[in-house]
Amino acid sequence: MATHPQTATITLDDFLNAAQATDERLEFVDGRIVAMGGASLPHNLIVHNLNGILYGQLRGKPCSTVSQAMFVMVDRADNTFLPDVAVYSGNAEVVHKHLDLLLNPTVLMEVLSPSTADYDHGNKWANYRRIPSLQEYVLLSQDMPRLERFVRQGDGFWLFSEIEGLEAEVSLNSIGVTLKLAEVYEGVLAADELSA
Repeated sequence: MATHPQTATITLDDFLNAAQATDERLEFVDGRIVAMGGASLPHNLIVHNLNGILYGQLRGKPCSTVSQAMFVMVDRADNTFLPDVAVYSGNAEVVHKHLDLLLNPTVLMEVLSPSTADYDHGNKWANYRRIPSLQEYVLLSQDMPRLERFVRQGDGFWLFSEIEGLEAEVSLNSIGVTLKLAEVYEGVLAADELSA
């Protein structure tokens, strides 16, 4: 993850033009382009597993999931992110620019890598908290079966919890989904590496 080396800030329209013209994963933070870099095989497998789990459990419910290519815009501000997985309830609220920008995620999920963990816990999380519709923020380690979860409590408070190990599971109450870490991490690492 790196900020592109421009010194001046740019507009959201300039960013969206740049994002459309490249295959690189880019985000737009405080007038600057942030390049997210490529994702590892474990990262991609976890996202793939999450999409399968969510599809199966959300089918027939008034929630939909999008991943990795759908921008989320923070509270109609210009900061624009590419979460690994986003779930929204009801109808999608979008701003139609050069690309659609989702405004109303209910759950956002990020798979942590060594290069993005601080960013996902820090600046990105500080922005995500400003999204009025967001109810749960989930972070998953790509190196071991570990999940961190923040749940909105109202009045700006968030409840933090963490689970670890293949036998662990957590209910995402805002969307009626249960994540079993054995399923999330299936096929990601050799079994002896996931014994945490």
